[in-house]
Amino acid sequence: MQENYELVQKGFRILHPLMAAYIGKEMNRVYHNGWWQQALMTLSDQSKDLPDNGDYAELIDSLDIANCIRLIDREWGNVFRTKLSIDYRTWAKELMGVRNNTAHIGQQDLSSSYAERAIDTMVLLSEAFEDPEGTEELRALYRTARYGSADGSTAVTENATPTQSKAVKTSEGVLHRAVGQNLPSWRTVMQPHPDVAEGRYRAAEFAADLAQVSRGEGAYEYRDPVEFFSRTYVTEGMAGLLVESLQRIAGKGGEPVIQLKTAFGGGKTHSMLALYHIVRGGISVEKVPNLKNVLDRAGLDAFPKANVAVLVGTALDPTRKKNPSNLPGYTVSTIWGEMAYQLVTSAGKPDLYEIIRDADRKGVSPGSENLKTLMNACGPCLILMDELVAYAKKIYGVDGLPAGSYDNFITFIQELTEAARASENSIVVASIPESDIEIGGEAGKTALETIEHTFGRMESIWKPVAANEGFEVVRRRLFLDCKNPEAREEVCTAFSQMYQENSADFPLEAKEVSFRDRLVACYPIHPEVFDRLYEDWATLERFQRTRGVLRLMAAVIHELWMANDASAMIMPGSIPLDMPNVRDELVRHLPDTWNSIIDREVDGKNSIPYQKDRQNIRYGSKVAARRVARTIMLGSAPTVRDQSVRGLEASRIRLGIVQPGENISDFNDALNTLHGSLSYLYNNASGNRYWYDTRPTLRKTAEDRASQVSPADVDNEIETRLKKLRKENPFAGVHICPASSLDVPDEQAVRLVVLRTADTYRRKSEKSKALEAVSDILSNRGPSPRIYKNMLAFVAPDYDALVSLQTEVKRFIAWKSIMSDKDDLNLDGNQIRETQQNLDRSNQTVELRIKETYCWLLVPYIDQFEDMKTIQWEISNIGGGDESIVTKSAKKMVQGEQVITNWAPALLQMSLDDLLWKDSNDIAVKKLWEYLSTYCYLPRLANYSVLEDAIARGLASDEYFALAAAYSNNRYVDLKYNQTVFSISQSDLLVKTNVALKQIVAEKKEEPVTPINPNSGGVQPEGPSGVSPSGGTGTQTTPSGGGATKATNTHFFMSAKLDTTRVNRDVNNYVQEIIQHLMAVDGSDVELILEVSVKAPDGIPSNVVRTVSENCRTLKITNFGFDE
Repeated sequence: MQENYELVQKGFRILHPLMAAYIGKEMNRVYHNGWWQQALMTLSDQSKDLPDNGDYAELIDSLDIANCIRLIDREWGNVFRTKLSIDYRTWAKELMGVRNNTAHIGQQDLSSSYAERAIDTMVLLSEAFEDPEGTEELRALYRTARYGSADGSTAVTENATPTQSKAVKTSEGVLHRAVGQNLPSWRTVMQPHPDVAEGRYRAAEFAADLAQVSRGEGAYEYRDPVEFFSRTYVTEGMAGLLVESLQRIAGKGGEPVIQLKTAFGGGKTHSMLALYHIVRGGISVEKVPNLKNVLDRAGLDAFPKANVAVLVGTALDPTRKKNPSNLPGYTVSTIWGEMAYQLVTSAGKPDLYEIIRDADRKGVSPGSENLKTLMNACGPCLILMDELVAYAKKIYGVDGLPAGSYDNFITFIQELTEAARASENSIVVASIPESDIEIGGEAGKTALETIEHTFGRMESIWKPVAANEGFEVVRRRLFLDCKNPEAREEVCTAFSQMYQENSADFPLEAKEVSFRDRLVACYPIHPEVFDRLYEDWATLERFQRTRGVLRLMAAVIHELWMANDASAMIMPGSIPLDMPNVRDELVRHLPDTWNSIIDREVDGKNSIPYQKDRQNIRYGSKVAARRVARTIMLGSAPTVRDQSVRGLEASRIRLGIVQPGENISDFNDALNTLHGSLSYLYNNASGNRYWYDTRPTLRKTAEDRASQVSPADVDNEIETRLKKLRKENPFAGVHICPASSLDVPDEQAVRLVVLRTADTYRRKSEKSKALEAVSDILSNRGPSPRIYKNMLAFVAPDYDALVSLQTEVKRFIAWKSIMSDKDDLNLDGNQIRETQQNLDRSNQTVELRIKETYCWLLVPYIDQFEDMKTIQWEISNIGGGDESIVTKSAKKMVQGEQVITNWAPALLQMSLDDLLWKDSNDIAVKKLWEYLSTYCYLPRLANYSVLEDAIARGLASDEYFALAAAYSNNRYVDLKYNQTVFSISQSDLLVKTNVALKQIVAEKKEEPVTPINPNSGGVQPEGPSGVSPSGGTGTQTTPSGGGATKATNTHFFMSAKLDTTRVNRDVNNYVQEIIQHLMAVDGSDVELILEVSVKAPDGIPSNVVRTVSENCRTLKITNFGFDE
């Protein structure tokens, strides 16, 4: 179907009679009775189809649309330029092109955009034909082409669904499914205007431009009165302005001069534009029903008509004159000349310009009497003056301008107000800026003060758009009518019930019935959005109040619409700040530093809230962290530091986020998570208000300072803390972070060496700096080789854990520096407390991480059964726990017998027999101690006293060894055996028992035999070492009868269950208290067998089986195995 083609053709059918009638009237005005002959001459190339004569109506009807357009173009200089601006000739030529295209289009259809433009041009051209009804008929046709209805967007409740390709762009920042109670999405209940939904709006469209509209330019929504009022909510302030103005124009009272003053973007120009459309004629109250109340308040039945002059300071050029084509013979130079030009052409009385002609030519204000005469002659008149301060700044302090001087301009303002008051029914409406942005510098302030004084203050007439009106302004401009009121009621009821049932989590007013009414009135935008924008953002001069809200929400709604947002309402947490056009509308009113803060701390794929949503499924499914961050951003960015109360209460943050059915605790948790992670998010001392600031928090300051801490300072701090470690038994010394092997003494006492941070160990790593360091220290002491290698153990830091330790140390140093600089940083009491708390917390964390990091205990040993030349390392993890590094190392080494504090004589004898006196009958105690201190295949004794104690206890038995002071003349001097000794010298010799006994027996034989004393009880005299010649100790008794007795107690056996947690203790006790005594019995054959039985119902893991089997074979155990 050729729908667009038919619309354009219909437009031509409407335009044709209007144009033909106007052409006939104007040609007749100029050529009188000869007008038709002139027309035939002008259309000589088209005259074959035109009659030579006839009555007026027949002649007019004979002109088709093409010839009408030709006549306007060809007779422009003689007829039409005296009344019309050059724009009308341009529009006529454009329509000739449209007519030609439609005549040759065939079966194809015109594009929608082409049809809309063609009909729009017809509307513009028709405004010259002085037929308001015809013009409105063309406007209705345009609304049909653009919106699908002659009533405009108010009759439309639904538009197209967004394309999927566009939706993908914002998919990660919005909810894609209904949450909680599965309420319907706002998108299915109330849809945006097509231009908003499709993103076809321009930001400039929300800034009404009187000059553009008066020239027939600008957005159609501002040029078409019906569409303009369908999207305009008549606020109380606007209604008051309209009522006063209509009464004045209708001669029923009203103020002759009205001054509009409000903040930037508060609706001054929009209100003047409403007045402009009403009084120009051609609009009936039936077409704009929302103005019925205004008419009633003004006491009128219809809108009065007036001739309008629009004076917009930014559109006037005081440096140039102009010669309007529709005012031949006259030149317009001044602002009063421009006003007169518009009034006389609108009234169709160009000759009246003569009243102010001289004043305009001379650049001198024409005087109030002349102005009053002009107003009454053209009246009723409406003079709309906008951007007067901007115009005044152009001429302030400049001489010789065609527009006259600044003083004459001020005089004109004063005379104009006087003339308006003296006129019959004319009115002057002027807007006065309030914000510094509009006022500008000194020239602007001076001009403003003068203009305000000249106009006088009548501000009671004007009221800016209030927050409770702003939502209706925005709703009408951005949304179509609600297509499902029942669903809207369902959503608002669910929200209201949630607020009532969880009253402690939300502000008090949220549970009131009045708040539910606000929910309905603001739908689909949550009232909290308007409250934040009008209460917080409107305090910023650059935000422009309602205009700023419109621009921002248009961008928000477009993005949410295209992203298929499933939210029940548009809330502060819904605003997608990751989208450039939304962010630009918000941060354009803020300092540039906010961009980077939003990127990192509020929204977007590089932001921390986005990362938190990705890391936590509870957050991610509902975009919790980002919704929290967006809400805080919207409610806190405009605030300033010197405010006594800043930020949003936690209850109001929840108000801007939570939807019915959602878990409130998830958002509380997300808020706490963000507060612990973000560098620009503040909260107050009581922890119930949050806000963003461009100044980093103390946490951010600490992070910045931490990043500047040098590695040397970190190492120094760690080393300082490690040096607080004190030696503990069994260590004779603890050596912290030795710079070289020379720093570790080479002495015969066990020492613990704590390595530097650079000497790290990594699990299962064959090569590490720790192993290199310990090998160097173990082998050398400075330039000399180390002798007592078996006296050292080492603790090394973990390679992976060191990074966390260093990071925390940097943080500690940073907090410490902040505390030191608290006066320079001007910290308040709360910040000092926060700093101290963080300093204490960081200090504790550093201590804990040092213990976690220094977790590798490296102890050297040599496996005598494999390679007696290669030193190996027994590496144990001693991490965890609250004990110090030294304590944990001591316990680990003692429990693992890596250092011995209590050595059994039997073990000493084993070491002697296996290694130390295989080829000798004795060994010097000093040499023995040197061997034990030097060779890593020998037991590691804590100190010399351990060896001394083992020797003393061994001498008290006849099983292990003897002790001699020296060896001289083939005998051991002062040989002690099986007796208690109290002093052992390092020069003494340990002697094998068989050698000692041999000498004792020999010495016994050499002594004379002493007769037995009958009264002695049968006691035999002892040998020199307290040993009887038979080798026994103590006494020998003989039976009374002189005969031998049968031996008793010839076998001992024992079975005891060991405590698996204290095996070493139990075994040691049994050896000392039981087995040692039995081994001392002459001729006893002691056999010790260790039986182990392990039952594992779930089976023993294969890795354990492998490890145990390998260790059993290494320890030469032949009888072991695993079975079912």
